[in-house]
Amino acid sequence: MVREGRLGGVADSARGLVVGKFVLSTRDRRFRRLFGEANLRPPAGVPRITTVESVSLSRRPTRTTVGLTRYSRVRYFLVLSRPRQTITFYSSLLDALSDAAASAVIAHELAHAWLNEHVRPEESREREREADTLARKWGFGPELDALDREAETVRPD
Repeated sequence: MVREGRLGGVADSARGLVVGKFVLSTRDRRFRRLFGEANLRPPAGVPRITTVESVSLSRRPTRTTVGLTRYSRVRYFLVLSRPRQTITFYSSLLDALSDAAASAVIAHELAHAWLNEHVRPEESREREREADTLARKWGFGPELDALDREAETVRPD
């Protein structure tokens, strides 16, 4: 389903961190609620993310990955395409987390998308710390603390 920045009727295209047209491919009410709340939470002065094309909740089992943000630009002859990002969350682990810890994962992936668009697209160990630091700056400190407490105890079925 394609929505213009709308998440279950909660946000409109003028509000939220991720704006514009993007696909939110899940009917999972809990995830839609948590994503919608996280999308609205960063401070008003934060530049918006316009390169996210899809956000999905995958049922594919995974043992270690709860969320993944992919950034891409394709070269057509000599011209680079518009940057595109996809964010995938994996329900096998996300469902085992409390709402606070799941919100931390969502904020962390949104921070990756923001860093990719507004700073530089890059993967490194430092980028993981940068995403956590940015999510804390946006006010997700308690949620990240909950995720740290729960991360060692969560085991997929």
